[in-house]
Amino acid sequence: MKTSNFHFTGDINVKTMQRQSGIFIGDRNNAVGWSAHGKDNSVIGSIGGTSNYLFHNILILNDPDYIDTPIDDRDIHFSFENYGEEEHTTNLDLESLNVNTMYQNSSVFVGKGHITGVDGNEKANYSQGGLFGDHNHLLNNVNLNNDQDVVDAIMNDQDIKIANINKG
Repeated sequence: MKTSNFHFTGDINVKTMQRQSGIFIGDRNNAVGWSAHGKDNSVIGSIGGTSNYLFHNILILNDPDYIDTPIDDRDIHFSFENYGEEEHTTNLDLESLNVNTMYQNSSVFVGKGHITGVDGNEKANYSQGGLFGDHNHLLNNVNLNNDQDVVDAIMNDQDIKIANINKG
């Protein structure tokens, strides 16, 4: 016996989403083997919201690495789908969903979901960093980021990801 009642009447409001973020809404959500790897140099970063002021800033980012962010990601993904009648009852009433900030590897799950294998390795240099919200003021700042590594952010992520998904 399978009964699903999913009722979504409102809006989805998201202000900021960064790498490897997701919003999953529904009776069945399947995501297997996510990967996100990288290196990010930002002098200011990301600024969200409205009416943000940046005045007279001196932002310097110096990142002369000899070897920077070598990534070796040899994932093995297994996904098993089990077909058959699954007994469950789902009753979900949702008017709206509001998300202010989702950083790396952040997710919002509404409903039944099978989310496996989320990977997110990152090396980031932000001279200012993220600024989220409304009516923020940055005045007369001096930001300096100097990253003088010889070998920087070695990522060796060799995991095995197994997912067992019931399909009814």
